[in-house]
Amino acid sequence: MLGIIGGSGIYELEGLKNAQWREIDTPFGKPSDQVLVGELDGVQVAFLPRHGRGHRIPPTQLNVRANISALKQLGVTDVLALSAVGSLKEDLPPGTFVVVDQFIDLTKGRTSTFFDEGLVGHVSMAHPVCSRVGDAATQALEGAKVSFRRGGTYVCMEGPQFSSKAESNIYRSWGAHVIGMTNMPEAKLAREAELCFATLAMVTDFDCWHPDHDAVTAAQVAETFTKNAAFARDVVRRVIPLLAKHPSVCPKGCDRALDSAVMTAPGVRDQLRQRMLKSAGLRIEVEAPKHDPHSLAKLIRTVPDFPKKGIQFRDITTLLEDGPGLKRTVRALVDRYRGQRIDKIMGIDARGFIIGGAMAVELGCGFAPVRKKGKLPGATLRMEYALEYGTDAVEIREEGLKRGERVVIVDDLIATGGTAEAAIKLARLKEAVVVEACFVIELPDLGGRKRLEAAGAPVHSLVTFEGD
Repeated sequence: MLGIIGGSGIYELEGLKNAQWREIDTPFGKPSDQVLVGELDGVQVAFLPRHGRGHRIPPTQLNVRANISALKQLGVTDVLALSAVGSLKEDLPPGTFVVVDQFIDLTKGRTSTFFDEGLVGHVSMAHPVCSRVGDAATQALEGAKVSFRRGGTYVCMEGPQFSSKAESNIYRSWGAHVIGMTNMPEAKLAREAELCFATLAMVTDFDCWHPDHDAVTAAQVAETFTKNAAFARDVVRRVIPLLAKHPSVCPKGCDRALDSAVMTAPGVRDQLRQRMLKSAGLRIEVEAPKHDPHSLAKLIRTVPDFPKKGIQFRDITTLLEDGPGLKRTVRALVDRYRGQRIDKIMGIDARGFIIGGAMAVELGCGFAPVRKKGKLPGATLRMEYALEYGTDAVEIREEGLKRGERVVIVDDLIATGGTAEAAIKLARLKEAVVVEACFVIELPDLGGRKRLEAAGAPVHSLVTFEGD
């Protein structure tokens, strides 16, 4: 599948058949917008407006990890990123397109890697773009008969302010060609995700070094990128059939960037980080969960034919009644998250309150109850989910979570995963980051893990009951 990241002025992609805007959840939160998925000339295409439709999100606040993860989770292999830029060269006037092949990253406050403490990875950025995708963009530009340059260096500054004249002249002295605010860490994260990535930069102005552009304004830039947008859409339509077939092995090695990148020894790798990256679509090996590493299964009662005939009900009540077993359960979950920044435990009504409340006390964080509908007074957020017959709903207090808070979803058992998925969606409505969904018991035959991981949420359980 081909991914297109739309830059300033390009918020939709016309002409796609069977097009639909799809909501994608990732382990790193929500991407900039829904992703438009459709088909053009027999090619599956996923289009993501980088700043959101209507240009809502400034460069510094872009959730780039979520953007790249969303495309990867959809099955995207090749990405063409469109980006509005200023020119640092006299021979690259407004209206020119540049197929970028190098970057200088001057961003400061942005998360530029999927890796973290406990799972250290180093990928090569010597050649940060896929020349195969760049070749296709060049061929499309030739067909569109627009002015362009193949090859150039993109300086990515923090923004959102434009450069000072002194800064602009420094960048020119480095031999850079264009300047923008968005393609870093986008290119770095695309490389870690093993995507074939290339940038098509659209020149909207001479940067302020030029005597005719010594005070660049947003209005001037907007006027030019509106003109560029029509050409860019034509180029995109032409590039799609050129990238119709992704090679089984990228000749430039983009799809093998992680082959020798992970430096952390297997025995000490952070399992949670590994599961997060796997859920995000990265090629990360994850150790299969052990069946009962904490010897809890013997403390869990199985009640046949409850709540209806044919159901083997796994009852955690007997585990809760056993003091050492309960302590072992809480300790196993707390130790998993100790040392991480966890702002809230979201416990699901009702047994999730017991386990989750104890975890919150031990971790020194807050507790946000996920209650059945109608149980919380005041303003609430509600999420419905499907049952075998009909629907049900869960709620959280509207002010119970804040944007950017890191939360862990907790319940006693995961079966089909419907309730937990609803809780995850409630957290993301508040733009909280779901670190993981954890459970005491897992019934893997019912597919709950796959359901939550498909929604971009890592899953952890302490004991599994398979096929019995």
